[in-house]
Amino acid sequence: MRILLVLPMVPQADGIGGFPKLLHAELSGLRERHELTVVGTFGELPGQAEAAAALVGSGLDAHFVDRRRSPSATRRWRVRAELASHWATSRRPWRAVTSAGGVQTVLDQVAASRRFDLVAIEDSPMSALRFPPGVPTVLTEHEAFRAAASDWQAERLSERPIAALRRIDWARWSDFQAAAWQRFDLTQVFCPSDAEAIRARRPELAPRVRINPFGIALSDPVDPAGESQDTILFVGNFTHLPNRDAALWLAREIMPAVRERQPGARLRIVGSAPPREVAALAGDGIEVIADAPSIEEHIAAAAVVMAPVRTGGGMRIKVLEALARGKAVVTTSRGAEGYTGFGPEPPLVIADDPGAIAEATADLLADTARRRELGARAGEFARRHYSPSAWAERLEAVYEEARELG
Repeated sequence: MRILLVLPMVPQADGIGGFPKLLHAELSGLRERHELTVVGTFGELPGQAEAAAALVGSGLDAHFVDRRRSPSATRRWRVRAELASHWATSRRPWRAVTSAGGVQTVLDQVAASRRFDLVAIEDSPMSALRFPPGVPTVLTEHEAFRAAASDWQAERLSERPIAALRRIDWARWSDFQAAAWQRFDLTQVFCPSDAEAIRARRPELAPRVRINPFGIALSDPVDPAGESQDTILFVGNFTHLPNRDAALWLAREIMPAVRERQPGARLRIVGSAPPREVAALAGDGIEVIADAPSIEEHIAAAAVVMAPVRTGGGMRIKVLEALARGKAVVTTSRGAEGYTGFGPEPPLVIADDPGAIAEATADLLADTARRRELGARAGEFARRHYSPSAWAERLEAVYEEARELG
């Protein structure tokens, strides 16, 4: 197939957060099997410009919009004013306004000079663009089920205006996403709860929803001898509300119960942009590490990786990264979304109330043999089902179906 991939950011194997890693795996898997054209963007985050240049230099038909800030203060303020005006008048969420900005011109140029069998759009912020007419389209919705807008709260008076704007922006997602889903031949999601969220909000779209768990470029399992005894790891990007909730729940309610059973247990919270309430968790038995350049050493040192998520949608890449590295993982039913459906139950420990989560975690800390056996099965499970090539096969099946529908 000749596929046009429309991306909100540059694929990057070592990118910050999960999104660029997913895009890297998608691109890697599809590139081996199909002829690709990529349209996307890059910005200020470390390595983005270099990753875009490397893809263009590799011979890939890739076209990226440079979103880095202009050195001109006048230009920067003009761009901010234009974006703010568009946000105020369009009813689109801020991320949709900023993600698609500048892309339409490049997309039109590419569409005018090439013919495609399919257009694949990553995430709903890119859905408002115009795509080549008459070509089948597939939207990948990364998170159909979202936390409530009321979850954006601010304790300090000075922060309340920003929090109010965030609540307004967050509330826009419902109508924006529903309109996006209607535009495409098929919409694929990563897990059953997101499929159900779409069906609940737009029952007529149920026949056009597909569940397709993502993959990543898998690292080799780490040496279990490098574990730091009794160390528990939680990883998260704290601009994502469910990660804030999970970290607070873990530190305040679950860890005290773990330490009753295993007094030496220590929690390490590693993530980008931790808010004040997460940073304040640091203290007796809890370490908070902000904006670490890499999580590799922290995963290697962890005896148990925890993902006690109870809000939000989508698959959790933190779970897959830990599985791939051969770690024992304790998570909730929501955190296990996307890891079932491949036959035997996934090699995860799943519990949903604080007491059961604490008991399961303490038991793993106390049983080295069971912990390492679970980790060995986890690594093999990840390699079998979540490699770029395995994901590409699933993507190909969805794309072929969209072509048949078109």
